[in-house]
Amino acid sequence: MYEPIFSVLKDGENIKVKLETEIQDLVIYYSFDETNPDEFYPRYTGVLSVPKDAATLKIITYRNGKPVGRQLNMSVDELKKRVKK
Repeated sequence: MYEPIFSVLKDGENIKVKLETEIQDLVIYYSFDETNPDEFYPRYTGVLSVPKDAATLKIITYRNGKPVGRQLNMSVDELKKRVKK
């Protein structure tokens, strides 16, 4: 219930990722590099465009300044498999 739900779309050659949570007051932080995101990383505010050189999307949810749930790591190859046509 704390982990975001992934929706993956294709926009031309670009892969886009939409994240949603079941609980409304969660904040999602993410990274496309090989580091683990925390509250100092970019905050998810809308659909993400996957950078061409990215290998992995890592996300984690926070509530009241503390991590909740577990960090999810999704390879770009896996994201491509989940593209909605």
